[in-house]
Amino acid sequence: MRILHFINNIDLSWHKMLMDTLNAQERRGHETWVVFPPGGVNFKRISALRPRCVPLPVRSSKFDYLAAWKLAGILREKKIDILHTHLTSSALLGSAAAGWAGVPCVASVLKMTKKRRYMKCDALLPCSDAVRDSLLEQGVPPDMMRRVYTGIDLARYDDSARAGENARAEFGFAPEDAVIGSVARLAPMKGHSVLLDAFARVSREAPSARLLIVGDGELRPKLEQQAAELGVAPKTVFAGARDDLPRVLRTIDISVLASLEKEGLPVILVESALMGVPAVMTDVAGIREVVRHGETGLLASPGDAPALAEALLDALRDPAAARSRAVAAREFVRREFDVNNTVAQMDEVYLAVKSARSKAAAR
Repeated sequence: MRILHFINNIDLSWHKMLMDTLNAQERRGHETWVVFPPGGVNFKRISALRPRCVPLPVRSSKFDYLAAWKLAGILREKKIDILHTHLTSSALLGSAAAGWAGVPCVASVLKMTKKRRYMKCDALLPCSDAVRDSLLEQGVPPDMMRRVYTGIDLARYDDSARAGENARAEFGFAPEDAVIGSVARLAPMKGHSVLLDAFARVSREAPSARLLIVGDGELRPKLEQQAAELGVAPKTVFAGARDDLPRVLRTIDISVLASLEKEGLPVILVESALMGVPAVMTDVAGIREVVRHGETGLLASPGDAPALAEALLDALRDPAAARSRAVAAREFVRREFDVNNTVAQMDEVYLAVKSARSKAAAR
C-alpha cells in the first residue's frame, strides 16, 4: 500500500517514534509518504532522512481550505491508498482532503479530545484505553475504533541502554546524588507546581535528592520562582527542551510525572520503562495503563504533594524494590509497544477501511 502520514505540527516531540513507524511500514513492503508544514524542526529532521517528505504550509488560526485542497491533490498525484493523520487539527483537515480525493482516512488520537474533529474519518486509533473510553463516552461507535499503542523500535533500547553516556556532570550532579527527573512540557495539567511542593518535602528527608525538570513552556518563570521560595532552587535544574532523551534518562534515578488531568499516554512512561528507570507518577487515566501501583511503579493521587513526596521517598529508601518494579515495567512495555506489533495492527485497520470503501462503491 501507499500510505501518507499527515502531521500539522512544526515541532513534534515524538518524531523518533514516527520514524520508527515509517521504517517498520517500509519493512512490511509499504511505500510511505509524510506531509509536514515546512519551517519547523521536524520537517528538517524528517526530510533529511526520507526522500518522500512533502512540505505543506497550513494556517493555524482557522480551517485552511486551500491547504486541504492541496493535500487532496497530493493524495491523487501520489496515488495514495491510505491517509493516516496524527493530532486533532490534522484529522479535521486531512479527513476533508481524503474525502475530496476519494481516499480512506485513519486518524491516530493521541490525547483526550472532543470527538467532533474526528467524525469524518473512516477509523480512529486511540493511543490508549483511556482515550478510547473517553471517545466511547462521547458516543463514538466502538466499531469505528481500535486501540493501538504508539510503537517503538526496541532495537534502540538494548540491554546496555543504561550503560551509555549520561548528563550528570553537565547538570552539576554528584555521583552520590539521587536524581528525580520529570520530562514534560511546562503546562498546568502536568502538575509541576505540585511536584516542586513534593520535592521540598523529599529534600528535607533525603538531602542528596536533586530535581531535574526537562521541558519548556509558559510556566517556567513562575516555577523557577516557586523553587526559589521553597528553598529548593539550588537542588533543582530547569534543563529546558532537550533532544537527547536517552542521555537524560541515563542521568536520573527516578522518573516522575505529577499530571493533574487524564493523559493520552505520555511517551516518557514508555521510554523510561525501556531504559529501566523506576517510575513514580500520579494515578490518572493513561498513566495507570503502564504504571501499575506496586508492580511496575508507584502511583500517588493527583494534586496531593504529601502523597507524591511519600511515594518518591519510598522509591529512594528501597532502590532494590524500585529496580524490581522497573524490570517489570520494561517487560510490559517491550511486549505491548513493539513497533512491529503496532504496524501489524495498523495494517488490519487499513485493509478493513479499504474493503469497506470498495463495498460501498460497488453498491
